[in-house]
Amino acid sequence: MRNFCYFFVVVLSLLILSEAGSSKYITQTRILMGTYVTIICDGSREDINGAFSVIKKVENLMSDQLPGSEIYLLNQKGEGEVSNWTAEVIKKAVEFSQITGGAFDISVGPLVDLWRNAELRGRVPFSKELERARSLVGYRNIAVENGRVKLKNEGMRLDLGGIAKGYAVDKAIGVLKRRGVKNALVNAGGDLFCLGEGPHGKWRVGIQHPREEGKIVGIIKISNKAVATSGDYRRYYVIEGRRHGHIINPFTGWTIQGNPMSVTIIAPDTTTADALATGIFVLGPDKGMKIINELPDVEAMIIGEGMSIFTSPGWRNYY
Repeated sequence: MRNFCYFFVVVLSLLILSEAGSSKYITQTRILMGTYVTIICDGSREDINGAFSVIKKVENLMSDQLPGSEIYLLNQKGEGEVSNWTAEVIKKAVEFSQITGGAFDISVGPLVDLWRNAELRGRVPFSKELERARSLVGYRNIAVENGRVKLKNEGMRLDLGGIAKGYAVDKAIGVLKRRGVKNALVNAGGDLFCLGEGPHGKWRVGIQHPREEGKIVGIIKISNKAVATSGDYRRYYVIEGRRHGHIINPFTGWTIQGNPMSVTIIAPDTTTADALATGIFVLGPDKGMKIINELPDVEAMIIGEGMSIFTSPGWRNYY
């Protein structure tokens, strides 16, 4: 899967791996969905394998880069039958588009392709190219009914990179719960869910400084919650010697760089955290925080230009 929203959240609880001899927690890391996926739990290797299997299933269904996946075929044909899982993710994506006023939009695929090709060509897109790609973006033109999806405009392309990893994490946590695991952390490239507790209490998650590698701006303590971060510092396009952040504003077609620099969301599930991290990043601190403050059980930290930090009222409860 193209990693449309890959950012690194420092998981301090990973330090428990150095205590493997005295800890009941086990860990495993694999490359899935275009990123590193790490699972830590107090269960068995079989539990971890079951969780990884469901993540792989999500990738096989929803990658827009794997020939034969449901999303790949949908983008090729413009309509088709999909599984319950894919239909559920698309429906959720449309809901988050409505919540963010279109700032989160899985139909942004044509713009993603345009910027990827722009990097290969070594020039930024021309205005006409941006206008053409933007004309194909619009979540209102996605129809989902009875397991069938239709893209109403020819040339539309879905990119689930801003939500599918979160959904996969939630599915993996579901597997672990059904197998009786009480404490686990599933981290897919910075989209993570903290089940129960780590060996020393609540899971500790460090939020990376967006401009200084290896430095963190704060540590939050999490239990039975999801965390996702979007930013401009890990993946970007380099065109004509200039760095362009890889998150694209669906309203303008341009990439976003500098403000905000990162958005971290705490939410009840990783699907929500993943989608909102992208949508709020597009909206920026002022509009983004207004939406966050209207959503129940959702908190945010937004780091803007000049390292200005905005947090929702409930964020302090996680320190």
